Formats: sequence, C-alpha cells, structure tokens
Amino acid sequence: MKIGRHSLINKRAPSPPRPLSRLGFTLLELLVAITIMVVALSIAFQAFAATIRGWRRGLEVMEGIQHGDFALKQVVSALNSTIYFRNDRRTYAFTFEKDSSGGLPADTIRFVTSSGAMMPYDSPFAAGPHRLKLYIDDEDGYPALFATAMPAVPNADDEEEELEGDPILVSREVQGLEILVWDEENEDWTEEWEKENSVPERISISIYVASEDEDEEPIVFSRVLNIPVAESLRDNLASPTIQSSDNR
Repeated sequence: MKIGRHSLINKRAPSPPRPLSRLGFTLLELLVAITIMVVALSIAFQAFAATIRGWRRGLEVMEGIQHGDFALKQVVSALNSTIYFRNDRRTYAFTFEKDSSGGLPADTIRFVTSSGAMMPYDSPFAAGPHRLKLYIDDEDGYPALFATAMPAVPNADDEEEELEGDPILVSREVQGLEILVWDEENEDWTEEWEKENSVPERISISIYVASEDEDEEPIVFSRVLNIPVAESLRDNLASPTIQSSDNR
C-alpha cells in the first residue's frame, strides 16, 4: 500500500507553542531599579549638600576674619595710645575684670587712651584723652563687643555710671574678649591684675568670632602687646597736675 506525502505530513506531531514575547518589566525588576536610583540620588544630594556647607563655611570664615582682624586692630590701636601718669587718685589706672558669656570669655577692660579708635567721628572723645571701656554685652539676644568712653577723671570707677557715654557697638561678630597679663616674676600669663593704680607692661588680647553653627569652633584672634607707656613706670613720671602744683 502506498502512503502519500500529504498523509505523512499530516501525521507529524504538533509543534510546541511559542512563548509570548516580553513587553515590560517584572515588579521585582522595577523595585530594584527604583532602589538603585534612590541610593544614587541620595549620594548625589549628600555630596551637593556638603559642597554647599563648605562654601557657606568658607564665606563665614572669610567674613569672620575680616571683622575679627578689624576689631583687633582697633583694640590694639587704643592700647598702644594708653596714657599713664603717676596719680594717687587712680586717674590713669588700668583695670580689667574676668567674666564669661555663652561659654566664651567676656572680660571687661578700662584704660585711658588718646586714640580715637572705635569712637564715632562726631564724638567729643575722638580727638582727645578719655577713659575707654571695652566689654561684651547683649545685642539682639547675642553677645557682641561694645565700647564706652568717658572723661579721664580721678576715681573714675566710682562715677562710671554718671559719666560714661552711650554704648558704641564695635562688632556684632566678636562675641568673646579675653585679657591676660604677663607675670614677670613667674614668667607666665595670669588672669589676675592686683595693681589698682598702674599699667601692665605686657598683655595678651584674644577676641572670639563665633559661628552661627553651634557645632563649629569660634575663630580666635590673639595678639601679645607691649604697652609703650609702661616704660614710664620705671621713670616714675608724675601727672601734669602734680607737676604743675609742685612748681608753684
């Protein structure tokens, strides 16, 4: 019996069904992709935020350096022009008090100077001797460096409230002031100044420019200063009022 070609073809086994072509992603693949994207964006954002913080801190430091350097130069200028003559009534006495504010030193210093540093141009003390007081006080809820001036009169500390002028804001950025005196005998810096009617020969001045970020350390500007007028202590110069009375 002959079997035709057509019959053999019809009796072959049927072909298995072809798989459908993939038209999208599975849920797992989407979750993995989203996770990777979130991690990448998080890393990029942290790097960007760190760059911005560094940029802001750099600007803050530069501004702090400018304010701190200017304030320190003003203080040094006033101290370099310190006036002192021997006077039993403590007219020219140098005094300072130790204190702190907000975790920073907040000392107060008083002395007689002929410098117009920190004085407004229209101040009566801008061109003549006066007793200058430098101190840290509150300004809009934050400590700041202030100055006040008053005439150089005997026993000025007893009449300070009546004679001193209006407070002068020296710098909002300066939030700390520290004064140390050189102890010649012990060859070390000390916080004590027991001489009520004299001027130290050498002092250390430090001003603190604090950051708005509490985690950042303040910028400290320090200067060691030899007060020129202190040499007169060896010569025992008397005040002009004493000299004039002795000549009569």
